Amino acid sequence: MRFSTLPRFAVLLLALFTSLTLFAPLPFAIILPGSAENIFDKVITIKNQKSYPASGRLDLMSIRVTNPDSWIIGPEILFSWLRADESVYPRSAIYPDGTTAESEQKQAKADMNNSQNDATIAALSFLRLNPQYGVPAHSLSEKNIHFDVKRTGGPSGGTVFALGVIELLTKADLLRGRHVAGTGTISTDGKVGAIGGINEKITAAHKAGATIFIAPEGNRDEISHVPAGIKIVVVSTLKQAVAALNSN
Repeated sequence: MRFSTLPRFAVLLLALFTSLTLFAPLPFAIILPGSAENIFDKVITIKNQKSYPASGRLDLMSIRVTNPDSWIIGPEILFSWLRADESVYPRSAIYPDGTTAESEQKQAKADMNNSQNDATIAALSFLRLNPQYGVPAHSLSEKNIHFDVKRTGGPSGGTVFALGVIELLTKADLLRGRHVAGTGTISTDGKVGAIGGINEKITAAHKAGATIFIAPEGNRDEISHVPAGIKIVVVSTLKQAVAALNSN
């Protein structure tokens, strides 16, 4: 029995539709590892108050995310799925409906400013509640702490900011010459919150040379791969993060 072949026109039409499908924009977002920024390199400054130089490095981590206006096509998604250091999510899981690149940038900047304010309050509250660190309560003022972050946005740097403030205001050497990275939102009462892109941030921290990574308890179940040479410390409060640096 012989099978009839499709007319050439039908074959060309099928090929055209297949090509259009491959290159049609799809509602996905891609997350990639970002950069590591040492917060003691002019990111945090203390003015009009006694401060102490940090002996190590503490990195603020970022991720790269395709913006909400990007066209993500099939081959890009397949390539990202094959790469161990990239993740693909439905766009709606990253961006609310109606989000534009401009509105996302404004929101990220606002979230960053709020995280810095919350981190300052959390750090100073920690020092007031822990006089063993030797910082007179009357000397602690939010006005003396300043941030200058140029390369990242969002709320996920809060925990690192708070740790950096504590490190600079106390004689206690939390870092002891080590290269530490971390992530997590922070509330004014010192609670560490989950963030997005945890695995990508761990990858970026490892590439930057960090040997300790502080991660939120809320992200524990999402951590899928830990590169050799970096230790993950999971915390749910600022107090736990300080204790982890003191004990590890």
